[in-house]
Amino acid sequence: MSTAEAEAMEQSDLGTVRIAADQGLADAVADKICARLDGHRLSSGTVLHAETVSLPLPPVESGRPDMETWSSLLATGSEEGENADAITLCVSEIPRRVGSRPVLAEIVGTSMVVIYVPSFGARAVARRAGAVALTAIESMRRRDDDTDDGSPVAPDHPTPATGLAQWSVDSGHDILLAPALLGRTRMVAGMIRTNRPWRLVPALSGALAAATATSAFGVFYSSIWQMAASMSVMRLTCVSVIAVALITAWLILPNGLWERRTRRQTGVDRAMYNMATLATVFAGVLFMYAALFVVVGAASAVVISPEFLSAQIDHEAGAADYIRLAWLAASLGTVAGAVGSTVADQEQILGATFGHREAARRRAAKSRLGTD
Repeated sequence: MSTAEAEAMEQSDLGTVRIAADQGLADAVADKICARLDGHRLSSGTVLHAETVSLPLPPVESGRPDMETWSSLLATGSEEGENADAITLCVSEIPRRVGSRPVLAEIVGTSMVVIYVPSFGARAVARRAGAVALTAIESMRRRDDDTDDGSPVAPDHPTPATGLAQWSVDSGHDILLAPALLGRTRMVAGMIRTNRPWRLVPALSGALAAATATSAFGVFYSSIWQMAASMSVMRLTCVSVIAVALITAWLILPNGLWERRTRRQTGVDRAMYNMATLATVFAGVLFMYAALFVVVGAASAVVISPEFLSAQIDHEAGAADYIRLAWLAASLGTVAGAVGSTVADQEQILGATFGHREAARRRAAKSRLGTD
């Protein structure tokens, strides 16, 4: 911030924004929102001062936001003498929806704004969430200026970077709703993005090691060369799909990642959570499969000469033959990798799903409230 901007802030009314976020993608989004809000001048002339706080944001058992617990946590986490007019901005990974419409943001009372990260889908999440947060704060300040009784007033001005999103009122709170068209699909995509499936790869190191060892047979045994050369693209595709599906199921079922009726009552929410889990684990396995394919392909090109490969498959070897060889070897290795996945880091695997992260946040919140 420049010296001129700092002097302007000193001469203006300061508005403090305390930003609390769930760990993970929501935390990263919160940091970018904080950078965007800090030093921003509202239309009223108020200059914002944004700061982040480290607090869990647990949902209730139904998966909905637990506003009461959030308020208690934020109250115990604030310093004595802190600005009573401070705005709290919660950046949550809870997939909040009203019917089939994702909720992007929610204004709670006169001092809290909640941003729901999964509702923004999978693209430009931080940029759009920052724009919505700024608009919500502007709306809250304008409402405070225009009303004396603090009753909810839905903003009637356009919201930047949200397309056809519209403000509405639900349970006495102003909420910003995304369009209903493909709303649940967009939310599931956002849940998958929030899960960050690529972070599963380190947890699958045991599976990758077992898969690599098995795939080495494809490099050193000519029978696999001949088999790969004789297989059609369709057959190779079927083998790879089956291999990836097997290890995906192997990871989901023994680790208890599948949401059941006893854990989540609402059928729609249960289906969304399970779709996000399935796609997250499937994408993580695909990352592993792609890495295995590249390693086996490179090893084949280095170890097996074109002349020797030609002699074994009874025709002149080309790039397509090396690709087929790596393709089949990677698929066979992936099946064997399921055995290695039994020794994978279970905590990292569980951490890639919404249900288990919710349970962890509830435990952390109870512990903090009990301690404080």
